Amino acid sequence: MVRQYRYLLRTAPADALEAAHTEALPLLSEGHRQTVLETVRSSLLVGDHLTTGDHVRLAHLVTEGERRTPGQLLAGLPEEVLQELATTVLESESSFGLLGGYAHWDGAEPQRADESAWADGGFDPKAGRWDARDDTRGGRGFEAGAGPSR
Repeated sequence: MVRQYRYLLRTAPADALEAAHTEALPLLSEGHRQTVLETVRSSLLVGDHLTTGDHVRLAHLVTEGERRTPGQLLAGLPEEVLQELATTVLESESSFGLLGGYAHWDGAEPQRADESAWADGGFDPKAGRWDARDDTRGGRGFEAGAGPSR
């Protein structure tokens, strides 16, 4: 079940995953929901303001956390909790039909996108200007080297 759950986390649309988790989390035992919440807090460093009753927000954090850093949250969950979460999500109505390509999946984690170019926030210190990669000030972009629109 955990392998199928991992497949779902890696391939399903985020909105479907979030809906499946929103459906599944209230069905977990209170202790297991608390463990999921504590794992979200410690693994992802978010959710300090949440309680175990905040199913929608917790579902969002689980989904986004696994999208941003695949495997980090799952690695932090005890096996028993992971099994119950996986089973409950897979049995949810929202996950119906999302395992279509599972038989051909190699089980590999996706490669993380190279975000090193954005580590400087888009600022090119050599040129002393903002890079044109993501500047949309004033509703228009600008050409590289031309400076911001005025």
